[in-house]
Amino acid sequence: MFNQWISRIVAEKPGSESQSVADVERVSAALLVEIARADHQLDDEEMESICDALKQSSSLPDAEIDTIVHTAITDADSTVSLHEHIRLVNEHFDRANKLMLIEQMWRVAAADGNIDRYEDYTIRKFSELIYVRHSEFIKAKLRVLES
Repeated sequence: MFNQWISRIVAEKPGSESQSVADVERVSAALLVEIARADHQLDDEEMESICDALKQSSSLPDAEIDTIVHTAITDADSTVSLHEHIRLVNEHFDRANKLMLIEQMWRVAAADGNIDRYEDYTIRKFSELIYVRHSEFIKAKLRVLES
């Protein structure tokens, strides 16, 4: 499903396919890194979870995904606003892909064995900004906690 979305974005954007896919992955990585950093700790488990989420949903080589994730981590310190990322999600993600992104956020938050209140708050805010219903937000959280 996520790969279908990536293909649709690639078809809509001019330029090379790998560049467009990389742009999509950069947005996803930036948002997932924000979740991992919400508790002011960036654990190895959370890093691994971010990489796994992107590798499962992308056709990019592992080395390129690792580079995207490390760039997102480096850029996170200087990021003032995530508005542009949220706007891109709202413009290009359908409901199913938004729900998948929220579920990936929960997986990152739970990767270290503890969902911190700041991680919970940040995911809640993102879900509101991308117009995910509260019931869907809760269902995504429960799916992650049950797995």
